[in-house]
Amino acid sequence: MFFSQKLRFQSLSFLIKLGMPFSLFFFCPDLLAAQDAIVTAERAVIYSDREMKSPIGFVRKGRKVNVGEIPRNNAQVYPIVVSGKIAYIRVLDLTTEKESVDADRLVAERFRKVAIEVKKQKIVGSYFRFSSTASMDQHNDELKSGGSVSWNGISLKGEVLLKNSWDIQVMGTYMVADTGKEHFAVTEIGAGVAFRLLDTKRFLLRGEGQFLGIPFSSYEFEDDFLKRSYGYTIGAGISGSYWLSSSWAIESSLGYYRTHLLKFKSPEPYKEISPVFSGARLSIGLNYSL
Repeated sequence: MFFSQKLRFQSLSFLIKLGMPFSLFFFCPDLLAAQDAIVTAERAVIYSDREMKSPIGFVRKGRKVNVGEIPRNNAQVYPIVVSGKIAYIRVLDLTTEKESVDADRLVAERFRKVAIEVKKQKIVGSYFRFSSTASMDQHNDELKSGGSVSWNGISLKGEVLLKNSWDIQVMGTYMVADTGKEHFAVTEIGAGVAFRLLDTKRFLLRGEGQFLGIPFSSYEFEDDFLKRSYGYTIGAGISGSYWLSSSWAIESSLGYYRTHLLKFKSPEPYKEISPVFSGARLSIGLNYSL
């Protein structure tokens, strides 16, 4: 009797051992062969799907994890067990004991990642001061050709940082100036390009050029009249950004600009004017990278 029970126990143990591989194969085919890996990215994102559409968490740099030996989704992700379920982590965020991706595919994928990281977007909000000299063929009050005009303005700029050190800018500004009885207000909308002269982890120095159309401008003489017109601005200069974090930076710029305001048709006895304002614009603001 005892011998029979022992025999049945041994048979059951044998069946369990024999069935375990088949169970693993059936329930966890992605982890039949596993390997140790070290996280090399600052924050390695873990996804619930191999297409990397549903992030569920992350692992910090330096952590040791156990992943499947065979990468999935065109060698982009490794399977990993999280809370008893299969999840996925990017191949490029890890260093493994075994390299199961061929060298050509790995190099191509790393170049693709660099290209994606270089192309970024950012939004810049700034306050600026435009210290200009007026050029006028006619005048209505104290403001004459050669007179100094100080403008205060705000700007909002969107940028795309591309490869090969060139960046594209789209921006809008609003600025005002008071000169005695005369008041000017200008709205500018336009685009520009920037070339990265110095690009480090913390600091970015660029040369910039911009062309801005002026769809709305106004010229007001006390309570006597208010006239509207249009124009354009051209300018160039340099800008510097200092990164406070991976997303936020302080940005300052200095450039030379010429703002042309066209034909304010003032009523009698006042004269029609088309002033040009030239001078330096100095700005400071914050930018946020997307």
